[in-house]
Amino acid sequence: MSRFTKQLENDKYIAYGHDIVLGYFFDVFSAPIDGERELIISESSMLTRMDRGKMINLMDLFNLPESQIEQVALDLPIS
Repeated sequence: MSRFTKQLENDKYIAYGHDIVLGYFFDVFSAPIDGERELIISESSMLTRMDRGKMINLMDLFNLPESQIEQVALDLPIS
C-alpha cells in the first residue's frame, strides 16, 4: 500500500495512492469546519470504477510528481 498527501493553498489537501483492495485512490478534503473535514472528491478503482486515465488526469490537474503519473500509466503501484 502507498499513501501520499499534498497540502493545497486553500487549506485543502489531497490523499492518493494505491491499495491492494481499493486499487488506485484519490481523495480531496476541505478545510476543517468545526474540526471535521469534508470529502470533496473521492475516487477509487474499486468503489467508483475510476480508470487509470481519470487517475492520471486528477494527478496532472493537481500537479503531482510526473514519476508517479508514469507509474500509474504503466499500471504499477505508486511509490
